[in-house]
Amino acid sequence: SNFRRIEVTVRDGDEIVKLEEYADRILQFKKDKMHLVNVSQDIEFLEDTFMYKGVRHPASVCKTDYGVSWVNRRGVYLYDGQKVINLLEKGGKQIIKESEWKNFLAADKAYGGNETELTPMIGYIPHKRQIVIYDDITNNSTAEPRMYLYDMVTQSWVQGTETNRTIDAVKTNFVHDKFGQLIYIQDTKKVHVWNDTSTSSDSFEVITKDIDFGEPGRRKKVHKVLVTYDSGNATSNVQV
Repeated sequence: SNFRRIEVTVRDGDEIVKLEEYADRILQFKKDKMHLVNVSQDIEFLEDTFMYKGVRHPASVCKTDYGVSWVNRRGVYLYDGQKVINLLEKGGKQIIKESEWKNFLAADKAYGGNETELTPMIGYIPHKRQIVIYDDITNNSTAEPRMYLYDMVTQSWVQGTETNRTIDAVKTNFVHDKFGQLIYIQDTKKVHVWNDTSTSSDSFEVITKDIDFGEPGRRKKVHKVLVTYDSGNATSNVQV
């Protein structure tokens, strides 16, 4: 029977990878596109189609309390119930360059190539309202960074590397346990709980935006820059 059946696209050479729901919408992810289906009325209908916003694996999609988020080789997106937002952009500007993101999801990036496209996985940390993205669900990645973290409150990104856990391994998708913790399982059958406890480091880099003092078209001469930092009560080895 065709009762309550809707076909958004057929014979398009694509296939359904993942279905996710948010409010009164169903997000149908294919490899190359995402269909937004409206189910708020008695008759369902295709509300919109977003080209180039598909995913290659179900692990590339997750649900947050802000909406549905997903990742592909072109960016990281959030559907908030009204519109699709590219989280790699802010205020009309790119936060992460296209070339950096392309290299992040290229298995041969250590050698300057991008022949093999990685399959990223994404998860949500509810108590911190952060999104975690690993560069690949398998062990194909060959260089840093291994992951990115996005803070939905500050709308900022940070990179991450391998420390006390092996990201470069065959993994399951991210899920939440009964305590709301973000977890995944490696091929060693070991369960990993996402842990962002701070560790010591002797090198880091802080990059600011372009500081033009409100007049980007005028040449300036800066004679002094003052930097203030606070290490609390601990001894700091930071060389500024």
